[in-house]
Amino acid sequence: MNADLTLPRRLNLGCGFDRLAGFLNVDHFPQCQPDVLLDIESTPWVLQSDHFEYVLIKHVLEHVGADFSTFLRVMQELYRVCCDGAEVEIHVPHYRHETWWSDPTHVRAFTALTFQMMSRRQNDEWVAKRANYTMLAHLMSIDFEVIEAVHVYDPIWWARVETQELSLDQLRALGDQLWGVIKELRVRLRVVKHQ
Repeated sequence: MNADLTLPRRLNLGCGFDRLAGFLNVDHFPQCQPDVLLDIESTPWVLQSDHFEYVLIKHVLEHVGADFSTFLRVMQELYRVCCDGAEVEIHVPHYRHETWWSDPTHVRAFTALTFQMMSRRQNDEWVAKRANYTMLAHLMSIDFEVIEAVHVYDPIWWARVETQELSLDQLRALGDQLWGVIKELRVRLRVVKHQ
């Protein structure tokens, strides 16, 4: 399918009420008044292949693909609609925070490692080392290279850094040990289609 140059090259996938100017705002709920009404679990999507150069997916992925086959198709569609070199920004709740557990529609937890598994380069390194990881990039026929993975800390804990009660290194260590310290994971991925 040829790219429609009149369509924005930036996609706000699962926009909810957070519609963004300069983006194609897509959501499943008509009440949000998206530009395109789309259930992302229903594939294939009506969006064009190789079109988007930036995609924002903010608090959406944890709601989709209760069964792996659906999640696989969602990630394949995301990969399909992005052009080579596109950036995908994903925000998901941290699995050790009450915001993840409080919503009964959350079906999938993520860590930074989840997204590393979607890199063919990383998969190939693991294969060479005979490492026991799920090679999601090969399994799903996708290739997302992790640019950055950042933890967003719960405001109660972050305030303790701002008041110098804790150092950032201490907060990071607590985030590895305790529930409720890290609120959100934000990941930036680069789409790799040509090598």
